[in-house]
Amino acid sequence: MPGWLLWTLVGIGAWIVASVPIALLAGRLLARRRAPCGRFVAVAGPESIRVRVRGRSRTLTRSG
Repeated sequence: MPGWLLWTLVGIGAWIVASVPIALLAGRLLARRRAPCGRFVAVAGPESIRVRVRGRSRTLTRSG
């Protein structure tokens, strides 16, 4: 095994070992932030929902 390949694999392994706990810690810290009680935020109301209906053709290909 060439030396550069060994060090590349060692570097990738170290990056994975370090990044997984950091990602879990960041996720836990971000999950603790909660919206204050009594507030309700509606991202999309019923008015913003649009129903799109397309006619379906009986064939799989489009005809001119």
